Amino acid sequence: MQLLMGIHFFLVDKYCDRDFGFSVARKMDFDEIKTTTLTTPNSKRNKTVNTYIDYNELEFDSGESFAKIKVKVSLPDDFSMFKPSIEIGTSIRLVTEEESLASIANIIRYVENIIATERDKYKIPVFSKVKDIHRIELLEKHLSERVQEDPTLCISELDIVGVTEIFNHNDSEYILKYQGKTKKIESLTTVEIQNFCQENGWNFKDVILDITVQCFCDGNKTDTALVRELIDFTDDEERCLLSKGTWYQYNDDYLSYLRDSISEIVAEYHPEYDFSKEKHESYIETLLHDAKLMPENKDKDEQEIRAKLKKTYYYERSFNLVMERDYGFKNYDRNNVVIGTSTIEVTDLYKNQTLFAVKVGNASSKLCYAIDQSLATLRLYKRNLLTEIPRIDSVAIWLILERKTHIEEDGSPNINLLEMLLLKNKIDQWKKEVRLQGLKPIIYINYKE
Repeated sequence: MQLLMGIHFFLVDKYCDRDFGFSVARKMDFDEIKTTTLTTPNSKRNKTVNTYIDYNELEFDSGESFAKIKVKVSLPDDFSMFKPSIEIGTSIRLVTEEESLASIANIIRYVENIIATERDKYKIPVFSKVKDIHRIELLEKHLSERVQEDPTLCISELDIVGVTEIFNHNDSEYILKYQGKTKKIESLTTVEIQNFCQENGWNFKDVILDITVQCFCDGNKTDTALVRELIDFTDDEERCLLSKGTWYQYNDDYLSYLRDSISEIVAEYHPEYDFSKEKHESYIETLLHDAKLMPENKDKDEQEIRAKLKKTYYYERSFNLVMERDYGFKNYDRNNVVIGTSTIEVTDLYKNQTLFAVKVGNASSKLCYAIDQSLATLRLYKRNLLTEIPRIDSVAIWLILERKTHIEEDGSPNINLLEMLLLKNKIDQWKKEVRLQGLKPIIYINYKE
């Protein structure tokens, strides 16, 4: 229970049992839902706050977990221990008219009795804390490896400290500190941190997680934390999330809703589209004769020319060209559109009123690019900014998996067999946005063997 005054709850938040609040919430009857704060990992809409009037359903969608709820609970008529309006996040906030140690002890006994005797009345998808030391060490190793591969990190816009919302980018200012150097910034972003490193000659990838951030709100210092305590990061392999410096695992409610949502998407496998290394080599050979006749290649031997062609017609580009040559797809690869100051890759392929975003890979970090590209194209299309693309009624992401083991069941791919939680979270969000536009989401799966 949050009984501290002023900003001191910032100091004790890191010591809270973060599972406690919602373990109680599952066992209480709600007369009314006031507000909910939902987390959507790896989504552009990372956290959302919803408000309700005269509503008593705990509403959420697949891929979402609860960070906070404000509710009016059902209590007996003669109950006077605390008022029915409560807030639950990483702690529980109660209002009581009797401020005494005896009152606090009675409330603690009451809550403990609820936990011990009441059955769960709601399914509430949340994250539970990882406690196994060896697993935490493995997760930290994976985080360090990811930073070396791709240092772009997700710094959450909104955090819940106790039951208080903290907006990291809007109503605060920050001081970055590392090795005696400091910098004051108004917006906490990866770019600002990267600039801080460049100004001081540090390797961004090596030091980003260890930079200290002091947070100020209305001129008062509210918190001091390392960057690693302020980012959101999903570990696909372990199905865990790093949030506020602590590792959490997705609970069964979250995973079951996500699994059901993914299963709703039409997924197709067409064996003839599998594109092996041998098929790629064969396509390069069709270009070799003409390449030898080009003036810029007159002093190069065949091996050099072939290497140059492979670099120019890399695997994914060759795949798109072969799909156009042999299977009737329209190829839009490398057909970029300039919108304002941004250059956007439109899409990869088009056929039968369907837009395809193609990506080759074996991990979420690579394959998620197809989802981002698909959504960017869809938004431009709905704004009538892609006049060269014909009418569409479906949007597809086409994943070329670098693996030998197939994921088909009864001829159709089962996306849930992929051990890629980050990818599945993003697919879930992509599906919802495509459907909101009145279009059909489709997933194509093929293999690079």
